[in-house]
Amino acid sequence: MGKGPNHEHSFEFILSERGVSEKDIGWVLSKLDSQEYVLEECHYMARILSKESEANAREIFINHYFTLTMKGVSSENKLNDLFQECIDKKKIWTLLEKNIGAICVKLPYASVNGETYLFVCGPNKKCPEVTNTDSFVFFSPTEITKERKQNPLEMSSLRLAG
Repeated sequence: MGKGPNHEHSFEFILSERGVSEKDIGWVLSKLDSQEYVLEECHYMARILSKESEANAREIFINHYFTLTMKGVSSENKLNDLFQECIDKKKIWTLLEKNIGAICVKLPYASVNGETYLFVCGPNKKCPEVTNTDSFVFFSPTEITKERKQNPLEMSSLRLAG
């Protein structure tokens, strides 16, 4: 007999299916448990590889999954880029934590390509009730890799002569 309600797949199985190692699964489950997540109701959203910080990984996640569209303006238009720069990504992340129980877990073993961050959401002590979990269907679980932004000074063809 199984423990608790019968679910199609355990969250641990889903992580394994997404290529997360057993050591990393243990780490993630421990982090989720420390935040009192209800594992049976958690959703895997993405795995992001970033050479920068966790805040940068969150921004990559937001930029990848949440797009800004404006009537009459194509997505290639620079105006769209300007609006994108004005959006408060920290506030969006705070709202994701509050409304869908989003969490970003930094996996303990870095690779030469950078740090790996796993994005999960579900009910927890900060967000006991997640509304409209059917909306998570729009997340196509993926792995996103973002290279480190090059320093503008490194890109400049102008050099100071001494």
